[in-house]
Amino acid sequence: MNDNVDVRKSTRLTYGMVIQCLKCISEGEIYKYEPPMEIRVANISSEGLCIFTTEIFKDGAVLEFNIALENELYKSISATIIWSIKNENFYKYGLHIKNITGKFSLHIYKMESRLSTSI
Repeated sequence: MNDNVDVRKSTRLTYGMVIQCLKCISEGEIYKYEPPMEIRVANISSEGLCIFTTEIFKDGAVLEFNIALENELYKSISATIIWSIKNENFYKYGLHIKNITGKFSLHIYKMESRLSTSI
């Protein structure tokens, strides 16, 4: 896989938090997780996020999840898996966020601004 860092439009923010995955839609099948599956986030941007988990997902699958940014909870965010890397004990996935809301995008933008001004 090529390193896409140079072609990325948005800054990636290291974000070692957990998201609550509610469901996965893959190849016409819907898989609901009750209780929600916890998935670790490596980084996030206004366009996507990188996650890692032991769960196997197919490229093109859509995950729906809840995510907390600072003290704000955003519910039912949808993202499509656009790449995956298998490591020894887990999988790393790149997701593109679909239909991003203004409030969610603005929150990430503000986080990016604070990061860039604090360096």
